[in-house]
Amino acid sequence: MNVQNIMLANESYTYPNWHYKDINVEFSRIYYVLDGEAYYEEMGKRVRLKKNHLYLTPVRKKFSLYENSNDKMLHTYAHIVTMPTITSFAEIEVVEGTPLADAIALWRKYIHSEDKKLILDIIQFIVSCIEGALYQETSVSLQIQSYIDGIEDYRFSMERLSREMGYCREYLTRQFRLSYHMTPMQYFNQRKMNASLEKLLSGAQVKEIAEELHYSSAYAFSKAFKNYFGLSPEKYLYTLK
Repeated sequence: MNVQNIMLANESYTYPNWHYKDINVEFSRIYYVLDGEAYYEEMGKRVRLKKNHLYLTPVRKKFSLYENSNDKMLHTYAHIVTMPTITSFAEIEVVEGTPLADAIALWRKYIHSEDKKLILDIIQFIVSCIEGALYQETSVSLQIQSYIDGIEDYRFSMERLSREMGYCREYLTRQFRLSYHMTPMQYFNQRKMNASLEKLLSGAQVKEIAEELHYSSAYAFSKAFKNYFGLSPEKYLYTLK
């Protein structure tokens, strides 16, 4: 992703009553949050902009930005044009001691420099780091999905997934939720419930399904089925008839 142009760059607190409602623009905003409380909202989903995090806003997509007026946001920011354009909201934690953190320090140091090429090069490196981090996150999420899809005995635990992939369970849960808006366990349970429905429709008995999917009892399976589908297995079959 190449940064074609920097339209505005600065470091400051937000202005009074800082609020962009349902904006739809042709450039992306890149924010590095230093302090304060502010929010990004898109299609009813709200994300708090956190300290020591980088954010990229999408192009040609409606979103809102607003703050807590009692805790104004201090941020380093730029309005940039990229090729290809940024199509989705991105959040990246800036970890101290990394090349990205060093680049952020340079960006803040030279934010008011008249050397526009220097600023462009720094922001280009920052955007490249964000792109690389997002690729890694997507890769991790896809690996988790592939792992769960490959489970044939319907036994799953986050501890085993963590050992297999070499990441802590908190990191795996966070990355998967960012990509799929659910936890790995919720995704596994979704697959398990869909499998139970297929077996039920094929004529398998409740007790048989419970044993095959490793529920502690037929009652435990029926309860899980009702919680997911809204009806017990028996009533679900009855409604189909």
